[in-house]
Amino acid sequence: SPTSTEARDQASAVGRSGIPRRFLDRTFDSYLVATPEQRQALEVCRTYADGFAQVRRRGGCLLLLGGPGTGKTHLACAILAQVIQAGHTGLFLSVSAALRILRDAYSPRGQRSETEAFALLTSADLLVLDEVGVAIGHASTRRAMLFDVLNDRYGEMRPTILLGNLTDAELETYLGERILDRLRELGSVT
Repeated sequence: SPTSTEARDQASAVGRSGIPRRFLDRTFDSYLVATPEQRQALEVCRTYADGFAQVRRRGGCLLLLGGPGTGKTHLACAILAQVIQAGHTGLFLSVSAALRILRDAYSPRGQRSETEAFALLTSADLLVLDEVGVAIGHASTRRAMLFDVLNDRYGEMRPTILLGNLTDAELETYLGERILDRLRELGSVT
């Protein structure tokens, strides 16, 4: 059982992870299951979080796809919070925020260098990218930037969770076949 100082440090790390304030208190126990698909998603996500040390060793990714209002963000935030509380590092961003971080590195007023921006997105033990499929910027540029981040995470065996309201075919169009194949190679679940 963690000491009060460790508990405060863990809560602070969760708070700094980028999890939206609305989802900071989301847990697996507070997830409301209304359909068999939601029950399966809950089981998959809980298993992913409970076994994160093994997931981290093999670089396993997770794809949470489906319609709005099904609880994808709730489950991803529950995973991320549990992973951080277990002592790992984690970051939650929308795809558009991640792309802004990379693009801002090229601005004269940018807060970070390109290397720092890239490291922010690739160094965390777990990266959660929300709103995959939301169009921002030119498709080929967006795909190239996402490929660089996801390919680096793939090569370094750092898990990534992608959330989106897309079908498999739409996800392939958005990300490109090469990176989607790599994400699926790691045994990710859709």
